[in-house]
Amino acid sequence: MADKFLSSLVGGGGTALGEITRLFPDFPDDYERDGQKFLRSGFAITSGWDTSLDAFLLPAGVWSAVTSGFGSTAIRSVATDEAGVWVAVGDSGTMTRSTNDGASWTAVTSGFGSTAINSIATDNAGVWVAVGDSGVMTRSTNDGASWTAVTSGFGSTLIRSIATDGAGVWVAGGSSGTMTRSTNDGASWSAVTSGFGSTSINSIATDNAGVWVAVGSSGTMTRSTDDGASWSAVTSGFGSTSINSIATDEAGVWVAGGSSGTMTRSTDDGASWSAVTSGFGSIRIRSIATDQAGVWVAVGDSGVMTRSTNDGASWTAVTSGFGSTLIWSIATDEAGVWVAVGDSGVMTRADGLTFGIDTGNDVDYVRYL
Repeated sequence: MADKFLSSLVGGGGTALGEITRLFPDFPDDYERDGQKFLRSGFAITSGWDTSLDAFLLPAGVWSAVTSGFGSTAIRSVATDEAGVWVAVGDSGTMTRSTNDGASWTAVTSGFGSTAINSIATDNAGVWVAVGDSGVMTRSTNDGASWTAVTSGFGSTLIRSIATDGAGVWVAGGSSGTMTRSTNDGASWSAVTSGFGSTSINSIATDNAGVWVAVGSSGTMTRSTDDGASWSAVTSGFGSTSINSIATDEAGVWVAGGSSGTMTRSTDDGASWSAVTSGFGSIRIRSIATDQAGVWVAVGDSGVMTRSTNDGASWTAVTSGFGSTLIWSIATDEAGVWVAVGDSGVMTRADGLTFGIDTGNDVDYVRYL
């Protein structure tokens, strides 16, 4: 296969570090030239690479605006089945769906009317559940194409978060420490004692192997080791600072983020937590996601986005494409595609493409990750 030369994309012969441009998805998954091999999930270098270019590797490098279908309506949450289908939800019951890995989106009737939708999740096998204000919950069994109402067990209490282990168990959490659980793939729900008292539950995640962690206001964190049936308090490392998001690589590492840029990390499946410098300063972290292969992305207020390539141990700033607009949620298909959503209907996408400038060999050329 012929190489893609930067000169053919941006003009001229010799290239400079600043000549950064989008590429096109026409490279093979494994691309090799001059003894340098690049894989879709990462890269391995045998010679000639200028390490100062590492910052341009996606998803840190290029986030492109996507027409979300929300207009100026806030998008609160986004999720994917990791097989090309994505669903985004937000204020006024708005829901849009993509079947081409987040490249384009069409409106879906959510079943929420004008009620805000706060969170969405899928079991990656066709079942999705969306939750929102006033205890409203809807469910899809056809990969997000159509939705029907479900009795959530919240009454009129606001639901903030929903998660599943992908094997039939789902847990939802919200205001006043309310938590419900389903063991039949979201069809029916029963109350669970969350350990939050009257404190709001903001986010829930699971390692899909029986361990769950829930986080919320006032630095509250609880953990379950019996697939969400019972919960015990955990020292989160947040003090009284609100925790807004929790995520795991499903291999023992967890990261939590919240107000004032506070972030903590666990390497023992959520049992103990240590402070991490998030790169947010005092800006609120809203959402965290990982590709389960060492890359994590955190997003929050003022369009701030940071990225870790060492399983959440350290973080660097990323240009999110949001400007100063608040980012509510981030998700990935774990195969190179990431989508971020936020206020004013803003959505950006990174599709796993990048290039580098080969300063050590004979030409400047493009690499596909």
